[in-house]
Amino acid sequence: MEQCYSVNLKIKVKNNSEEKAADALRAHMLQDDKIIYNFEEFADFGVGTEKLDDLIQICLAGWKSIPYCMEEESGWKGYYNDFDASYGWDDVMKEMFETLTPFLEDHSKIYIYPDDYSIHGHVENGKCNWIHN
Repeated sequence: MEQCYSVNLKIKVKNNSEEKAADALRAHMLQDDKIIYNFEEFADFGVGTEKLDDLIQICLAGWKSIPYCMEEESGWKGYYNDFDASYGWDDVMKEMFETLTPFLEDHSKIYIYPDDYSIHGHVENGKCNWIHN
């Protein structure tokens, strides 16, 4: 079964930390034997596993055929997507955000909207805080 998701991620990576953030997220994803990330299918669309933007695109289910948006302004990057995925994909996005937290500036945030509730995460004082509604 699948669930509909809408996600809005706005982050700013600390100076000189993008490569370290990508390394941490890649390691997390490769060690996770419960989740099928479809690396091969993403590679067919030119989405690899070396760059942070690509790894985030995989976690946010940014398939080529589904509208996926990434914007950048003053060092802040915004990622937006609406998609269908298996129940529990919100945990994948939460784990992604938690893995990236040590490399993110304060006020970085993620808004996850599954079918019938919402999850909001934000970085404050270097820590990830969650609100579930």
